[in-house]
Amino acid sequence: MQRLNVRQTQIRECIEKSMFAVDRYPHFQAGEVLLLQLVKDEARFLGKLHARIEFALIYDHLEIDHTGEISRLHWPRAGKTWKYILFCSKTIPTVPFSLEDLPLSINYAGQGNPLGIRIEDQSKISPFLWGEMKGYDLRDTFGPTLVRETIANYDVIIQELKPRRILIPEHEEFYRDPLLSESLKSIYDHRCQVCGNNFQIKYNEPFAETHHIKPLSEQGLDISKNIVVTCPNHHRIIHKTKPVFDESKLLYKYPNGLEERLILTEHFEHSSFWSAS
Repeated sequence: MQRLNVRQTQIRECIEKSMFAVDRYPHFQAGEVLLLQLVKDEARFLGKLHARIEFALIYDHLEIDHTGEISRLHWPRAGKTWKYILFCSKTIPTVPFSLEDLPLSINYAGQGNPLGIRIEDQSKISPFLWGEMKGYDLRDTFGPTLVRETIANYDVIIQELKPRRILIPEHEEFYRDPLLSESLKSIYDHRCQVCGNNFQIKYNEPFAETHHIKPLSEQGLDISKNIVVTCPNHHRIIHKTKPVFDESKLLYKYPNGLEERLILTEHFEHSSFWSAS
C-alpha cells in the first residue's frame, strides 16, 4: 500500500483514467493499493482536512515517459512532466478519511511521492477501502453520511466507464456491484423508497430489492443515482407497467395516470464534491 499526494487540478484524470505519474522509480507490485491523498494546503482550502483521501488506485504496470508526451496529454495544466506513468487496473472509492486522523505508527506527511505504508498500519487503513465492509457493517462503522459520500464517489468513477457484460451459461448479463446495492439498502434500513414498507418490523428480517431506473441493457449505469431501493411488490409492478421516472420530481408516472413520489430520497440529494459540474 502506498500514499500518493495529488493536486485538485490533477485528481480527476487520475480517477477517470486510473493513472498517476511519479519521478522516482516505484517498486510496486501488481494489485497494490495506491491511496490518492489531496495535498494539505488544498485540502485545508476546500474544507477536506479530514477527508483528504476519497479514492484509491489498484496498480497494474508502468511506462517510462521518455518525451513527456504522456504527461502533457493527461495533465496539461501541471506545468511539468514525470518520468514514470503508472497505469492501474481500476479506481475505487474509499470512505473519506485522512491518515492524520488514524493512530498510525508514523507520520505520513510530506510532499514526496510515493510513500510506502507500513504493514502494521495497513490493517488500520484497509477498512476504509471499497469492498472491505458491506451493508450494515459499513453503515454501522462509519455512519450513513459517510456511506452516502462514498457511494457518491463510486458514481463519479462508474460514470466514466461502459457497462460491464458478464457471460454465464446460455445468456449474457450486465455486471452489478453487490456492495453498491447492499450499501443503499443499509442507508434506508431496507425500507422501500416508494412506499416505505419495512419487512423488518413485521417479519424481523430486513429484506429489500434494488431497481435500475434506466436498465443496464439500455446503457443505464450501475450507479446510485440510477438505483431505487424497493419492496418486492413495487419492483415487480415497475417492471410490469414500465412507468416513466421523473428525475426532477423523483416520482414514477404510471400508464394509468397514477403518480408515486419517492418518500425516501437521501441518496438522490447527495452528490460527490468531485462530480463534474
